[in-house]
Amino acid sequence: MIQCPHLIQERGIFMSNEFLSGSYQFNNSPLYNFQLNRVVLWNHGDPAEVAARGKEITDFASWERVLKELSYQAERRKDWAAAAGYLRMAEFFMVPDTPESRDVYDRAQELFYANFAHLFSPQGGPIHRDEVPYESGTLPCWRITPSGDKRGTILFHGGNDSLLEEFTDLLLYLARGGYEILAFEGPGQGAALRKSGLTFTPEWEKPVGAVLDFYGAEDVTIVGVSLGGELAMRAAAMEPRIRRVVAWCVLPSIYGALMADKPAEIRTTLEQLLSEKQREKVLALYTGLSEQNPLFRWSIQHANYAYGTADVYEYLQRAKAFTIEPVADQITQDVLLISAREDLMVGFDLYKEEIDLLKSARTLEFAVPGAAIHGQAHCNMGNPQYILDLILNWNNRLLQ
Repeated sequence: MIQCPHLIQERGIFMSNEFLSGSYQFNNSPLYNFQLNRVVLWNHGDPAEVAARGKEITDFASWERVLKELSYQAERRKDWAAAAGYLRMAEFFMVPDTPESRDVYDRAQELFYANFAHLFSPQGGPIHRDEVPYESGTLPCWRITPSGDKRGTILFHGGNDSLLEEFTDLLLYLARGGYEILAFEGPGQGAALRKSGLTFTPEWEKPVGAVLDFYGAEDVTIVGVSLGGELAMRAAAMEPRIRRVVAWCVLPSIYGALMADKPAEIRTTLEQLLSEKQREKVLALYTGLSEQNPLFRWSIQHANYAYGTADVYEYLQRAKAFTIEPVADQITQDVLLISAREDLMVGFDLYKEEIDLLKSARTLEFAVPGAAIHGQAHCNMGNPQYILDLILNWNNRLLQ
């Protein structure tokens, strides 16, 4: 485990520009361990505190209990960033769209916005909060203004389970690099899903276009994190106001990634059943997998909620539309791909497919930060500052 001498309040939005970095061993389960690293590295958890409680987590119920207890303890000592971050992540493995999960989400939001109001424009902070009209609801959006001359505009969004508040440190750091930041929660994400009921669309250029129209933005760099790496590419293919693209996770196709992580025998059977539209057999197969592994059950519940599907059969069929393959030849921008060799969520080998698809890109750069600098995990979770500097330096060079 990498130890960091800085207190949690001495970094990011609180006092300095420094970020924690490292690869922590909090839990023996790779899944829980990764998400606990996320609690610390992106959600302001205290590493010593999480280490002391991490091994108590053995299932989703204990995950929820431990994170709620840590949030309560942080709230009592007035560590508001940790309190909101712990609670934000407590919701992660809860059954979605229930009164219980909605209450946890709402309380995390309340803690954040009540205690960090100074970051927002009504109290003189750099972040302007807006609601961008979109279809039957609104897209939450932050516009962050740099303190000096503006180099350009970065349009930023996350992926499958993203919340704007989780990215606060990262967004302010990019703004300190001289950029106007437009960061939004799109359909399927954050409050756009939870409050407006907007579910994921493969036509990501539509929410992107709504945000660009709202601000009158031109000549932007789009940065998509995790699943956002695929969504940003799709938007770039269709939206000429995007001039540069950063895929902070190499994901040419959701369906391809879903199939790639399954044993060959199950993958072959599943693809055949889907091609033959054998709904009941697909459901029966996943029922068996869910009984063996609660993660399957949770992932199906989350997917149905975020994608607006009724069951796993509908979700897998819908996932086929989330791919850059049909529009890849229309991606003519400068492209930066950022991958990770030990990505638990997305197979590393998918980078080959994506690079081969991007034949029309004006320029293409590929970065793979390694374990020596704690960049080996999904979204290079262990070293966010390295990635942010990589993005800024790449973008600055292109704008010279």
